[in-house]
Amino acid sequence: MTGQDHQPTDAAELRRRAEAIARERAARAPEDPAALSPEETRRMLHELEVHQIELEMQNEELRAAQVELDVSRARYFDLYDLAPVGYLVVSEAGLVQEANLTVATLLGMTRGALVGQPLSRFILPQDQDIYYLHRKQLFATGSPQECELRLVKSDGAAVWAQLSAVAAQNEHEESVCRATISDITERKRAEEELRHSEQQIERLKKTESLARMAGAIAHHYNNLIMVVLGNLELAADETSDPPLVATSITEALKASHRAAAMGRLMLTYLGQSMGKREPLELAAVCREALAELSAGLSRNARLEVAFPREGLLVSADAAQLKQVLSNLVINADEALGEGPGDITVTIAALPASALPAAEMVPAGWNPTAGNYACLSVADTGCGVDSETLEKIFEPFFSTKFTGRGLGLPVVLGIVKAHAGAIRVDSQPGKGTVFRVFLPLVAVKAADSYFSNGPAFRRPSAEAPTS
Repeated sequence: MTGQDHQPTDAAELRRRAEAIARERAARAPEDPAALSPEETRRMLHELEVHQIELEMQNEELRAAQVELDVSRARYFDLYDLAPVGYLVVSEAGLVQEANLTVATLLGMTRGALVGQPLSRFILPQDQDIYYLHRKQLFATGSPQECELRLVKSDGAAVWAQLSAVAAQNEHEESVCRATISDITERKRAEEELRHSEQQIERLKKTESLARMAGAIAHHYNNLIMVVLGNLELAADETSDPPLVATSITEALKASHRAAAMGRLMLTYLGQSMGKREPLELAAVCREALAELSAGLSRNARLEVAFPREGLLVSADAAQLKQVLSNLVINADEALGEGPGDITVTIAALPASALPAAEMVPAGWNPTAGNYACLSVADTGCGVDSETLEKIFEPFFSTKFTGRGLGLPVVLGIVKAHAGAIRVDSQPGKGTVFRVFLPLVAVKAADSYFSNGPAFRRPSAEAPTS
């Protein structure tokens, strides 16, 4: 467009210069051509002939350049107008200055109707803020910008598009935005379908877990109720035998207590059993729990402990903390099997910024305190595979025998009730590491206990992670 606009001016200038040269030559030429000698006449004719040949050669070059220009324009049309993505040039004021056929087709309109319009006119109202911030940052920083937003077609339908833009200057040294627009509607639809499928799978998993929990609870309560009813019926039938009546009532009471205990465990799993909260020194509580546990560990288990002397205080229920450590240590002892192995229990402090971001339970947990205590229980036992690892906190799920499966769910319930989280690392044959993170309420001599965080690596049989 620019070259065509200047053609008339260039032709007029060329004509003016040619006439000036012609007048100059006429002034130098002799008034009487007949006065020229034959030699001068032959020289002039030769020059005219050479000049004519030069003009013909220049005309041929111009025709070849024109053909090449036409080919280049056709190639530009293919590369620009028919590109698989839309190209736009937008002024700093937001007006479309140039557009290829692809983006015009995407919006369902002609290119002429698009040029000169504000680009915001073709953006869904809910996404106007996205476009505004995108354009503002582009011209403010000069850095390339990308965003995803919805465009409105001429028929009112919305399409998802990815807008990638760079700042530039046009031939008038004005700031403009050169942008590409890609239709990502199908990708967004696929992402939505994938998200929907994942939600369905998650709901199915929860349904399966609840069905297993409900079945197990019904089984346990049915057994306990049968014990209660049987003993009460026996006591009613044997009123003439006071010792037998007393024994029957005692057994009924025991079964009732077991049923109540199971109810409390389920409340604990749900995080609804708060217990008595008070500032406790974590290391002291763990020492008491291990003193009670050590005698019951298998003969081949070697227990190693690394605790700070004092200073790490958590707001917790002492009995529930002991239950957490007891379940984890017993679980580690069972994982060792009959062979020799190590159980390593450590306590450390670390800031919230050093907590691992992934693979935390419960999912989506975010730290709310500034500092955390990390209670770690590592073993060199059999380990578990990734599929089993996803189910270990489900109620009544167990790889052992029927009737087990509330230990780890109860641990999770207690930790959730204390605003904490758990991370588990394990591989078959290479041991397992449970890390419990609890918010600290106070730290004495903090520099002595803080670290950059435990080594969050997979456990190995040669060196258990602590």
